[in-house]
This record gives sequence, C-alpha cells and structure tokens, in this order.
Amino acid sequence: MNEKTGGEIVAEYLIAEGVPYVCGIPGHGDMALFDALKDRTDQLALLKPRHEQSAAHIADAYYRASGAPLATVTSIGPGSINTIVGLATSYVDSIPVVAITGGPQTYMYGRGVLQEVERQADSDFSSLMRPVVKRSFIAHQPDMVASVMSRAFNHAMTGRPGPVHIELPMDVQAQLTDSVVPDPSKHRPKGRISPDSANIDEAAKLLLTARRPVILAGGGCVHAEAATELKQLAEYLGAPVVVTMTAKGIFPEDHPLSAEHTGANGTRCGNTLTKTADVLLAVGTRFAEQTCSSYVPGESFDIPKTKLIHFDIDPTEIGKNYPTEIGAVCDAKTGLSDLLASVSDLGQGKVDRADYKSEISTLRNAWRSELKERWNPGVLSMSRLLHMIRDIAPRETVAIASAGHPQIQAFQEFLSFEPRTMLSPGGFSTMGYTLPAAIGAKLAQPDRPVVGLAGDGDLMQTVQELHLAAELGIDIVIACLNNSGWLSIRDFQRGMFGEDRSVAVEFTDHLGNPNPVDFAAVARAMGCEAEQVNSIEDVNPAMGRALSSGGPYLVDFRLGREPADTEGINAGYWDLPKPAYLP
Repeated sequence: MNEKTGGEIVAEYLIAEGVPYVCGIPGHGDMALFDALKDRTDQLALLKPRHEQSAAHIADAYYRASGAPLATVTSIGPGSINTIVGLATSYVDSIPVVAITGGPQTYMYGRGVLQEVERQADSDFSSLMRPVVKRSFIAHQPDMVASVMSRAFNHAMTGRPGPVHIELPMDVQAQLTDSVVPDPSKHRPKGRISPDSANIDEAAKLLLTARRPVILAGGGCVHAEAATELKQLAEYLGAPVVVTMTAKGIFPEDHPLSAEHTGANGTRCGNTLTKTADVLLAVGTRFAEQTCSSYVPGESFDIPKTKLIHFDIDPTEIGKNYPTEIGAVCDAKTGLSDLLASVSDLGQGKVDRADYKSEISTLRNAWRSELKERWNPGVLSMSRLLHMIRDIAPRETVAIASAGHPQIQAFQEFLSFEPRTMLSPGGFSTMGYTLPAAIGAKLAQPDRPVVGLAGDGDLMQTVQELHLAAELGIDIVIACLNNSGWLSIRDFQRGMFGEDRSVAVEFTDHLGNPNPVDFAAVARAMGCEAEQVNSIEDVNPAMGRALSSGGPYLVDFRLGREPADTEGINAGYWDLPKPAYLP
C-alpha cells in the first residue's frame, strides 16, 4: 500500500493543480508540511517572504497578473494571523488564494498548546479567518486532506472567486493515509454561466434604442477574460466604456471610446458621461461606494433616471445598491458575447454615434489637459512623475499601486492598455501591497516589465521584501514616490479641518523637521540596486537604468510636498463625515 502523510497529500495535490509556487514561512506548526514540500521543489518552488502578509499579497498579485492561483503555507497562531490583511484584500476584490495554515494537534485541542486560540472554543483560529475567506476548512484527520484540498480549490476558483482557508493540524500533516490524490479536472465544474436569453434580448433592445449608452466594466470582466467581447460590443454600439479600479486595462485607454473612470476617484470625463447616460450596462461590478461617489444622485450616476442593465455572476449584487431595469446572472464573457449576438441580430449594423464619439474625445482631452496644467514649473510632483514613468515604460508594463495618492492618481493618470497590467487592491485599499505584489506579478509575467508605484508610507509596511527580491534576483522596478509621510491623509485633513489642522501624518525628526527615509540606502543594504532622484531632469535616465538593470532596482524619487504637488483631482464625491463641532 502506497501510504503518504497528510503533508505529502497537500504537496502532491498542489502539483496536480499546476500550482508553481508556494509562499510562506515555516514554523513549528507546519514542519511536516514543509518537509513534504522540500522533497518536491523540482515541481513546486518555495518562496520565503519575510512577512506572512506579503505571502498573501504575492499570491494575490500572481493571480491578478495571470489568472492562476497560488497557495500560501504558514504556521500556527501569529504567523497565520499575519496573512489576514492580505486575505481580506483578496476577499474584497474576489481574488482566489488558497491559504493553508498549521493547527494544534487534534488530541491537544483546548489545552492551550503554544499559539492555540482556545478561550471561546477549542482550536478556534478558523473563526478569525471566516470573515475574509469564502470558506474555511479543517482537515481533522489525514483521510480528509485530499477531499478538503479539492473542495477548497473548487470554492476558490468557481462562481464569484475568492480566497479560501485550510487548517491542517500538526498531527494530520504527519500521519499516514492511503488516500489517493484526486485529479482536479475530474472534480471541477466546466463551462460558464450563461444569461437567460429573454433578458439578453430585452437588454439588446434597450441599448439599441438608447441615445447615450455607457458601459461600466468591473473586475468580473477581467476574471472572465472578456476583453475582446467588451471591445466588440462597445464598438458595435458606439458606447463609451468606463472601468472600475480592479478592471483598469480591460479596455485600452487610448481607444476612442475610452471614457476612463467614474466615481469618487474617477475622471471628469467618466463622471460626466455616466451621470448623463440614459442606459448604463454594468458588467461584473458590485457598485462599490468609491465607484458611485457615495451613492449621491447625480455625482456619478443618476439611476433610476438612467436605466440600469446589470450582469453579474453573484446574484446578491444585482439590485443591491441600485434598482435594475434588467438584471442577469451570468459570467461576464458569456453575457457580453450573447448580448453582442443579440444586438447584431436585432440591429442594422454598427451604430453611428459620431457626435457622441466627438464628445468623448473632447471630454477626455480636456481632462488630460487639466491634469498637466496643475504642474508647477521645476517641481517633481506625483502627477508629473507618474506621467513621466508612463512615457518611458513600455506599453505592456505591469504597474502596481496601493493606498493613498499613488493608488488614486495612478488610477486617474497612469494609462493602461491591456488586461492585468494595472494591479491595485481596489476594495480594501491596503498599504504594504505594492512591493510584494510586484514580486508576484513578475513571477506570473516574467517577460513583461513590472513597476511598483509605491508611496513611502506604503513601502515601509513591507519594505523587508526587498530582501526576498534580491534573493530571487527578480527583475522588478520599485519607484518610491517619497514625500515623507501619509500625505493623502494630511491632504484630507487639511480639506476637512483647515490648513493648520493636520495631525500624525508627517514623518519627522525629533525637532519636527521632515525626515524622509533613505530608501536607496535601505535597498542597497538588502542587496538591491538603487539610487535617489531629486530633479525632473534625472527621472528618465534613472528609470532607463532601472528598467534595463535585469534585477531588483529601487528609485527613491523625492517629491514636492506642497498639497498642490501631492493631491490629485477630486472628480467625484466621497462621503467623509465631519465632526459635529465643525461648521
């Protein structure tokens, strides 16, 4: 009988799924599992992030850049709790990650073994995970491991995708079982969810009779690989396309029908078109607060005056935030494909909207001019730097940005042209994402340039992963947008309370003087190439060296710190309640 340990079953199942990397840190709670992984490193490479949060971010970005999932493996207790920030990031944006954690020996449950969480219930760690994963599994005996692995991947990858959690007690990892590793293809549903044909024909008629149709594409379009269908439908209808943060790049932003973005952090072009649409087709989006300018009528949308057609794979999202004229449960790709077929059958050929297309162009050009008109002569502002990096980076570059001004302004200003080339934790807006995500993206897309657009506050959260980047010798560029503080919050505080009321947001020395971190020195200390840039003239040469270096390279850009040089443009509305004592 060919018996294997529970740890070996896990390792061989991951290989059967085609998972190329496992991200994690060994500890006493996952020793048997890591030993099983060690014997299979020719098929399953081990990545050693320096913090478990980064393990989840690497796996998250790998999926965003490739459409394939990775697994994380962490120990019992605090090591696994550290993944929760990353898993919450994935959960909110519907990104599949398989998080495997160690657990107390089953025969020691409730005794308070080292790092057991047990005061409310024996071995209660999974309760911490449940709010941020689609499903949490516990394999209480080795015979359960194979089934749990198969079910976990099914949950992660089907329907509305998302992260899952598997707890493997220490004894289960070590004990033998005669279970057979299942063939994933025999336990995975195939095909896509198609919409009701009557709904599709109704939607087609509504769009064909619309005067100002607009298409809103969300992250579900990226999951479904629906870029081609989206473009074909938009061109047939002559309808502008706006995208959410997690869908940026699904529609090329140099296309004549690109209206870029709507919402609190959108563009004036996008907001103008979405709030004046007579019919809105929304596909694969949950109408999150930021996309909708906090649901204030007339800011980004004017629904129900605008008639809404909503396609989504999750029925709970349809009608949740806005009433729908037509709501269809479907995969984004099949929904768009069926709709294109219906409008082609019912229509008279491509709709000629020359005046509408001219309006889109005028609005888009005015927006881009407005961005550049704000640049102060001689000042390296965040906006100016983002435009310069976009100009020098190849078109196919994968860019990453998270939390604060870099995320907002990259969304508004850093153009993307292909799916999976702008990665950002849209719904959770997580700090610390950019650097580990750049590593994950490069592993997923080794032939594309990868540039992380990291604010200094963001970078300090996971700066230790420069050490992992050096170990891997991975060809990423980290553009540190260094303005010595959490200045997005400073600028929000100034806007709400007044210019002299910002608090706890600037990085200073003990005398209160700005004290920016020398990230170039930190990067070199961790084995990366690095340099500091203080002037506009030095940006292009530095980025040229970074992009051609062949290894991890950090450029510490020292940016202007005045609000005019740090802030983006608030094109929409965001509800930030003021204290009652303010006028």
